[in-house]
Amino acid sequence: MARFLEDRVEELLQKGHSKEKIRALLKKEDEDGELDFYLRNLSYPADRTRYQFVNLSLFFILLFITIKKLYFALSFGQLSIVMLLAMVVPTVNIYILREIMRYRRIGYLFCLVLSAISLVNAENRAFPEIILVPTMVFLSGFLFAKLFWQYERKTEKKSA
Repeated sequence: MARFLEDRVEELLQKGHSKEKIRALLKKEDEDGELDFYLRNLSYPADRTRYQFVNLSLFFILLFITIKKLYFALSFGQLSIVMLLAMVVPTVNIYILREIMRYRRIGYLFCLVLSAISLVNAENRAFPEIILVPTMVFLSGFLFAKLFWQYERKTEKKSA
């Protein structure tokens, strides 16, 4: 049911309906409040096109860092606890990459927060990460603001 609702919301967004209109159309199909989740998590297709270059830039920066971390994790050569711990970061990054390519809100939030937190780690304060990680923080924050936050603020003003 959840996948069906997500597909319906995505289809209606592609047709050009506003999120408010989609909420009115699908409120009968919503059982557990999932509709609000999908409406908040999906971006408008026009915005996806408008910010496609910025999104691809963020994607390739994160992909570069993920490949670098994956190479480091696999360089141990044998299965060990150290290798498994080193695989955590690439695994999370792959999930974030997937969400960013689908233009999902949660991907930008995770990228923003985890990139900012990663600056605490000393290995991320060396070249090239010292340039790439703050760039990822900026790009993910920018995309989050442009794709989602501006619409959330408009919705809050209408309900207040």
